[in-house]
This record gives sequence, structure tokens and C-alpha cells, in this order.
Amino acid sequence: MALVCLWALGSGAVGVKQGSAQTLVDSCGFFPQISPDGQWLLYSPTEGTSLMLKNLTTGTVQTVANEGYPGFDAILAQDGKVYYVTQQRKKNGLLYRTGHCYDPATGKDQVVLKPQHGRVQPLHAARGVVINGERQVYRNAKQVGAYCYTRGDMLYLVDEAGNTRALQPVQDSNGYLWASMSPDGTKVLFEAASRGLFVCDLNGEYITELGEFLMPCWYNNDYIIAMNGANGSRVWLLSLDGEVCKPISPRGERAVQPMTAGGKVVYSLLYSGEVKQLELDIAPVLPPAMAVGKGKTEKVKNPVNKKDVPRVFINPGHGGHDSDDRHVPTWVIGRQDTIHYYESNSNLTKGLALKEILENKGYETAISRKTNYTEDDLELFEIVALAANSGADIFFAIHSNATGVERRVNFPLGLYRGWDGKPVVEGSLKLSELVMKHAVKNELAVWTDKERSNGDWSFYDWGYKVGLGVLRFNKLPGMLSEGSFHDYLPERERLMNNNYCWLEAWNQSLGIDEYFKRNKKFQNGVLAGTVRWRDIFREDNEVQMFNEDRQLTVNGAMLRLYNDRGSLSRVYNVDDLDNGVFVFTNLMPQKYKLELYYGNEQLYQTVKIKVKKNQTSYKNLTLKKNQKPLKK
Repeated sequence: MALVCLWALGSGAVGVKQGSAQTLVDSCGFFPQISPDGQWLLYSPTEGTSLMLKNLTTGTVQTVANEGYPGFDAILAQDGKVYYVTQQRKKNGLLYRTGHCYDPATGKDQVVLKPQHGRVQPLHAARGVVINGERQVYRNAKQVGAYCYTRGDMLYLVDEAGNTRALQPVQDSNGYLWASMSPDGTKVLFEAASRGLFVCDLNGEYITELGEFLMPCWYNNDYIIAMNGANGSRVWLLSLDGEVCKPISPRGERAVQPMTAGGKVVYSLLYSGEVKQLELDIAPVLPPAMAVGKGKTEKVKNPVNKKDVPRVFINPGHGGHDSDDRHVPTWVIGRQDTIHYYESNSNLTKGLALKEILENKGYETAISRKTNYTEDDLELFEIVALAANSGADIFFAIHSNATGVERRVNFPLGLYRGWDGKPVVEGSLKLSELVMKHAVKNELAVWTDKERSNGDWSFYDWGYKVGLGVLRFNKLPGMLSEGSFHDYLPERERLMNNNYCWLEAWNQSLGIDEYFKRNKKFQNGVLAGTVRWRDIFREDNEVQMFNEDRQLTVNGAMLRLYNDRGSLSRVYNVDDLDNGVFVFTNLMPQKYKLELYYGNEQLYQTVKIKVKKNQTSYKNLTLKKNQKPLKK
């Protein structure tokens, strides 16, 4: 995503103090936060598996927590305590999240919010801290003041009395993130994914648009600190009046995750985790005194979900026909024309199908995009933050693969964060193996190898523990599914059929069902197959093809499906995109008769097949060149 600043880049009269830059942590420090007095630094080592607190005066470091991935959701509060969230994965695959308070003075850790399903997030309030859950909320004092948070594409404001208002200041966004109230409590800063950074008033009327920036925070009532992207990014200083819009971190550092307090700005370097600190020559705002009183937990009046059902975050890879989208022009025999294949198209088709399938099965879902424009090609930090904000139990990214070499292959590949056999987040390897197990059973595809599940650190050689950006800083059990290889021509032709993409999503849902131990809950099944010529072969000898894929597909065939009472249940017309695909969805489990028609709707074949509940039944059909039609 390119940087967009709505004003000319200003030098501004403000900037970084001379000689203020210093290194606070040499390596492996992420999500840094500094206390208002500048004495303490909270950070998480690589992958968020622990949470550390460093005394910047003495240099001593103490461990706040080292279980439940505490490094992603934490607040270093004005009272000197650390408020954070851990997650625990149950046997049924659901994640339950717990709120904690750690006191560095005593070294004691207290559970302040009991485990609950869904999103649990610590938030800064005007005079305190809130750990905001979907069913219960913890406040560290009776009167913490106003605060705000986001859920999906809604912005929520909670006033002094605890009353909540839902606002939607920006339309057509992929979701709201990183909301915070200005120190004076009159404005709200937030990022609308795919739209940019905004400031609105307490009625949701936006005051100004700041451009495409991520992870923003208030420096004072007039200035904002933010970053401008995951790769090659820098920390920027922005003013609400538009006079200042300039980078303050050195070029080439790849600075991420900026935070500010007490006139100091801290940030991490993307790959090394080195934590840097800068001071600005503008006055910060002194925070109001924190409310004093015993913490309190209250039930949410209208919980988001009534039951604890699995929640899946779906990320259809890429977005828009941009430079990172793998465009392949393809000559189609059936149409005698060139069709333009884009991976983003098939990824989105699969993602929307998976969303619908899972919701029909009783899951809750969230998705990173529903359209396919340049604006939908979100930054990796946005995708990870949207997933966390959804309160999901798993993260599921959808792609197809390409070898980039002359010899083509085709097999399902699942990638998870970590080394082979050693996932960073518990459950990721199991999820990948189950999804790949069902993916490779697809008998419409011709596979050149068995399915694989690999850690992204082992699979990619572009740097030690670099791996896939979309899995970095992601604490959810998750994977990226390379469902097949689209540079293998016959597979690309199948991926241009939306029903084939639906079938891949259906098979993914079977693996997800098994992961959550729900594979016996659903009744209906699927019937799918291909129609090929038995004795007519493709003439393109320059394109590598395997086994049945050498046989020419039957464009324009028609399938009629009859139920066990002899009634016509469905009709499917095979397209003219050289894939021969047919898919019948949402079928009651029973025995069916399948009839194949071709050429002036003449009947050429009749077969019987049984459809089982929550399974895929396959039947690939062939026609002979001189085969005579059957008598009906």
C-alpha cells in the first residue's frame, strides 16, 4: 500500500531533539511501551510468547508473564502496573482469554478478568485502565473515565457513566482499528482499514483525514505518531492542522509499532527487534491523575455472542489487480479467447465461499476483504490486527501457489508460523494437517505429490525466522493455505471456475470442522467431478500436464441429478473454460442417479452414487469420441 499524505510534506518547526536517539533494547523487543516518567519499558520478545519489563535506570529486566502469548495485548499504566491478556486453547479448539494485573513492586500477578471466549483487550481510559471483554469488563477503579474501542467496522464510545454508543464515521471500510481518545477527551483517532487514518468528534463526525498510516497514537492534543507500512516503514509525526507531516525515524530502519508517553517515542525494528527511543521538541500532555480505588468486574448487558461457538478469521490473499497479484493470461480452447487469471480473484471467491459455508454450519466469521480493489490489498499489520480484533479462534489465509520454474507441480501446501513440526502458536500444525488432509482428497485435481504442512521458517530461505508476514505477530492458531498451484495450466483452468473454488472452500471447512471436533454435527454433503474425453488429448506439447489432465475436457456438457425417489433434484451446465468441472452443493445424504448429457442434450451416461453427510463424494466421467447416446 503506497503512502498517501493529504498535505504536502512539511518540514515543520517541530522535530526530533538533537542527540535524543538511543537504543533501549538490543534485539528481540516488540510492541514497546514506555512509562510517562520514562523509567520503565514494557516489551515482548520475538513472537509474543512472553512479556518483559525493563527498568531503564538500573537496566534490570523482570518477566511479567511467559505463558499464553501475553506480549500482544498489554498496557503499562500510570499506576506502574501492567495489565495484559493471555489465551488458553481448550480441547474443542476454542480460545478463552484471561485478564491479568501485574505489580512490579511486589512481583505479584492477579487474575482480574476470568476466562471468556471472544475478544478481550486492555484499553486506556481517561483516568484508568479497562480490560474489555465481550461478556465481562474489568475496570481498575470505580471511575476510570471515558474510553473507546472498535469491533469490526464500528467505533464504540463509552462515557463517564459507562453508557456505550456505536458510531460509524467512515463507510466502506474493511474494519476499524487502533482507536484512542485525545488527551482532552474531545476527539477520537482511529484507522479505517483500506481507507486510512481519521480523527472524528464524539458524535462520529470526522474532523480530518490523515492519509494511509498504521498503529497511530496521540502525542498530545495536536500531534499524532504513526507508522506508514510494514516493509521499509518509518515513524511519522502528523499534526491535525496539516502543517506537519514528516518522518522522524531514520530512513531504512524499517521502524514499526510506535508508542509515545511523556514526550518520548519508542518503536521497534521489524526484523531485529531492536527498540529505539526518540524525544521531540514539542511539549507532551501530562496525563490526568489515575483514579484510585479497588478494581471491579461487571457483566456486559448485551453480549456479542450468546453461545461459545467457533470463530474463524478469513484472509483472502492479495487484493486488487496490483503488482503483487500473480496475473497469468490464459488461452482458453473452449472460448477461443484469452482469459486473464488473477490469484486475488480466486482467493476472494474461496474466501467468500468459506465464510458462507462456515456460517451455515453455525460458526461466527470475520473476513479481511469482501471486494477486490487496490484498497483491499491491506498491510500485513492491518490484517493481523483485524484478526485479533475479531476475537477469532483461528486465523485462515487463502492463497494459491506458483513454482516460478519451468517444471510445474501441483499439491496442497499448508504453512504455519515456526519450524517444521514446531509451530510457534499451539494448534497451528494440527489445523494445517487437518485442512491439507481434506484438500488432497479432491479428485477433480491431478496432484503431482502428496499434501504438505510446513513451518514458514523452514520453508522459506529469505532470512532467519522471517517467514510469512501475515503470520508474524499473529497469536492465533493459524495457517496460510496454498490450496494448489495456479501456474500448472489445468489447475489454473479449474480455478477459473467459481464452483471449483467453492469446492476447495468446502474441503477446507471439513478440516476446520475436524479441528473444532464438529465434523459429525452437519447433515448435507457435496457431489463433484469432471467430464473429460477418454480418447481426445490436448495438443499443446509445450505445457507440462500429468495423467488425466492430458485428456481434453468436455466443454458444455450437462449433468442432471435425480434423488432416490426419481425426482429431478439439480441440473449443472459445464462451462467452456476447459476445466470440465461440475459441483452439486448442499445435498441431502442419500443415493442419487447422475445423468450426463452432451450434444443437443443427448444422454450418454448414467451412474449411481451415494452422498454422505458432511462429506464430499466424487465421480469423474469420461466420454469416447464416437460414443453413441443412450436411449432414455
